[in-house]
Amino acid sequence: MKILSLGLDNSILDKTSALASRVIEYGNLVGKYIVVVPGQTNEEMELSEKVRVYGVGGAGKLVRFWRLYQMVKKLLLEEKYDVITVQDQYYLALIGVRLSKKFKVGLEIQVHGFEKYRGLRKLIAKYVLPHANVVRCVSQRLKKQLIDDFGVAPEKITVVPIYSEIKNPLSQPSSFFKWGGRREEGKFIFLTVGRLVPVKNIGLQIEAMAKVVKKYPQAELWIVGDGPEEEQLKVKSQKLKVNDKIKFLGKKNKEELAEIYKKADAFLLTSNSEGWGLTVIEAASYGLSIIMTDVGCAGEVIKNNESGLIITIGDKQSLIQAMENLLRDEALRQRIGEGARQAVTALPSKQETLNLYLMSWRKAMDEHRF
Repeated sequence: MKILSLGLDNSILDKTSALASRVIEYGNLVGKYIVVVPGQTNEEMELSEKVRVYGVGGAGKLVRFWRLYQMVKKLLLEEKYDVITVQDQYYLALIGVRLSKKFKVGLEIQVHGFEKYRGLRKLIAKYVLPHANVVRCVSQRLKKQLIDDFGVAPEKITVVPIYSEIKNPLSQPSSFFKWGGRREEGKFIFLTVGRLVPVKNIGLQIEAMAKVVKKYPQAELWIVGDGPEEEQLKVKSQKLKVNDKIKFLGKKNKEELAEIYKKADAFLLTSNSEGWGLTVIEAASYGLSIIMTDVGCAGEVIKNNESGLIITIGDKQSLIQAMENLLRDEALRQRIGEGARQAVTALPSKQETLNLYLMSWRKAMDEHRF
């Protein structure tokens, strides 16, 4: 089987990146795996005997889009592929739909969420998703949305949660980590990890902290990540006079982040939209008590009052209440922290995840034949 992948993440052009390592594993499943991504300049590199990557440069998005289309068309003219897989349900998916029909190739569209789902993107998604041979999404929530809002046939959808390599020894009970002296002395640390962008709604956490610390001065909020909203969030924390209770830790590597997870007491995710919520899975593996909005893996992995506390999107009062509940109720923290840790053990293993990818590609190839 030969796979032609269209993606947006040009970190694959760095051979040492996590994405490059994952794609090498995808290539091991098939005879050939070719990736085309937009880049700063035209590049070509071999990641393994089976995996080759093409970066397509150009001045501006429209130019890169056109050149990417031409590159994919060129590759399809040179060689027969079995499946085109597209890591985007918007502009790249248009290329996929057009060329899969022209060259009679199976088409898989991947859906990781519907961020920026408005305007022209909304129209494109409405058009391309029903035209795919298969759709691969990361949660049952997204599957339901694909069926209800886009008319995608259930049998065309494969649900594959995003795999996270959990290095934390899951054989240990969460109490080993949470209650074995790992906490910062005299502090209760709420942790959030992610891009500092509007959809993550981290400002809501800062607003909640301004109320929480009045009753519980030992509470702190640690924010890991960077992004365009960083300065705005710092200003907000100063205006609300909680800047001494909030730490902006910046972007961290895996090893640094692991140490931070071990020090934290609870994890917050307050996104307005989320396809899955990988950081929630990571936090759960450390037995952290989870508070999250009703997005992504909420209700599927993190279940309210069993493996976390789920709140309504944008509901500051519910967030404050949940945070205060965890601060005063150690039994609750332990119970939902252990529930979260147990929940992630039921997720597919790396090999099971790879097998699901392969199953989806085979389905795309078979569906196209009929």
